[in-house]
Amino acid sequence: MAKLSITRSPAKNRNLYSTLQWQKAVLQLGRAMASKLSLDAVFREFAAGIKGYIPYHRLLISRVNPQNRIQRIFILSQAANDALETSGDLYEKGQTVTEWVVRERKPFIREDTALVQEFETDERLSHMGFHSHITVPLIYWDRVVGSFHLASTEPKSYGERELAFLTSVAEWLAIAMENARFFQETHRLLEEQGVLHQVTSQINILDLDSLLQRLTKEVVNIFKADCAFVRLSGPDGLFQLRAVSGMKLPAYQGAILEGHGRSAWILENRKPLCIRDTREQEASIPKGTGLDRMGFRSYLGVPIVPREKAIGTLIVVSKKVRDFTDRDIFFLQQLAAEAAIAIDHALLFEELKRLNGDLERVTQNKSQFLARLAHELRTPLGVITGILEMVNMGATGPLTDHLKSALGKIQSQCRALQKMANDVLNLSRIEAGTIPLEISTFTIDKILSSLKILTEDLQRRNSLKLVWEIEPNLPPLTTDAAKVDAILQNLIVNAFKYTLDGEVRIRMKNRPESRSIEFAVEDTGRGIGAEELPRIFDGFHQVQSTAASQGVGLGLTIIKKYLELIQGTIQVKSEAGKGSVFTVTLPYSLEA
Repeated sequence: MAKLSITRSPAKNRNLYSTLQWQKAVLQLGRAMASKLSLDAVFREFAAGIKGYIPYHRLLISRVNPQNRIQRIFILSQAANDALETSGDLYEKGQTVTEWVVRERKPFIREDTALVQEFETDERLSHMGFHSHITVPLIYWDRVVGSFHLASTEPKSYGERELAFLTSVAEWLAIAMENARFFQETHRLLEEQGVLHQVTSQINILDLDSLLQRLTKEVVNIFKADCAFVRLSGPDGLFQLRAVSGMKLPAYQGAILEGHGRSAWILENRKPLCIRDTREQEASIPKGTGLDRMGFRSYLGVPIVPREKAIGTLIVVSKKVRDFTDRDIFFLQQLAAEAAIAIDHALLFEELKRLNGDLERVTQNKSQFLARLAHELRTPLGVITGILEMVNMGATGPLTDHLKSALGKIQSQCRALQKMANDVLNLSRIEAGTIPLEISTFTIDKILSSLKILTEDLQRRNSLKLVWEIEPNLPPLTTDAAKVDAILQNLIVNAFKYTLDGEVRIRMKNRPESRSIEFAVEDTGRGIGAEELPRIFDGFHQVQSTAASQGVGLGLTIIKKYLELIQGTIQVKSEAGKGSVFTVTLPYSLEA
């Protein structure tokens, strides 16, 4: 059987080789674009890949956004030294070639704009110095997702091979764009979830300004916006700008703004406000003169609503017109909802700090007044006490029994007033940090001798049983002896004062495991109710059952303050009607 011989002319072989080279170029460029995960990288690969086959001086890539509007997303111009800029601008509606290509789903070629200017695009390009251009639709699964546009400064015709090359490359570019978009959406979804988690985890952050600054910074990053800020509404209806990110607004940071603009509308209607272009917004929507004056075009704001009350707005703005999607609105609402809880906590904490500050000032003023009053009382009381002692000694002549009794009562009241004045002054000095520590090493016997003199006097006035339980060989203490003595004397005096019958028991034990000595004063007196126990060390607080007794309620307060100075502790066990046990623990040695 004869062999079939096929021969081709050199011209046909060259054409076949050239066709294969173009197809190979399409495949290589397509694979390179498909391997990129960002739109910017895809467009850079596309721009470099086609230039060796289709020379151009300007490349523009557009996409059809979710609102079915055409948006420029990539521009590369040789006239600008091949500088890349991502525009993001939307096409104004009009007779443009891009709109025609997207609508008709087929390429458009203009060989010379100087000869024909059918579209606005022809006129604009001619004015810019471009003579020819071609625009090719990007179709993905029968859906037009955008277009790319090539322009040249010279008149140019495009042959079938070049058109086939660009059409084939367009298919790969559409696939690469959608792949990159899916990747970016997935990445953004993960970012959004991460931001929501961060905001949720910051619910317990009580520094409001730090919290809001983090929030606005995350909003700018996620939305790729020019600026984001938070306005909080005050009780007077005015708004305060509490946080700004993205752009420096020094004149507005912390500013108090009138409450009749867009933020007021959002709070009043308690729903999002989305404005694609502030120059074309509905007449019923208030203007934002400040933002408009600074050149912001697109606006999205949502209310911040903790506990059913709208307290502010979270706003994101852009200087370029952009279409915020339903997903954008939903995500910003989610952020505002999570942030509302944290903001509410922080606002409550701010109010609490303010009230505490007010309370501290009132307390300080009260303490200063009482200290001044006590100081002024001491001098006349000293004079009165001195005169009474002289009268008692017979300096004015013999005294009758009735007069002696009256003078005794006066002296007793004067001593009580002097103790009150001294207590107030001591507390003032402690709080001011002006009471010094006098450290020495001493034995417990020194303290015991002082306490026994006190209890002998107390027993003469009260028919109570006194029990001493002193562990032998107690180690010495290195601390302030005068303050230890004052602490124990105060506790013993209180025990006798509030015990009508029964006994007072004083115990001293060594606690070598904690290198401390334990002092306990137990009585069978009135006792203290459970509801009163948490407040017994508060200044000027008196237990209800003892309120009729003399004093200003500073004894236990001073005891607690002294113990803090000498690193001791005090515990109380008590029950109304059954007595109390006050236990003081002191370290062997006061640590520096």
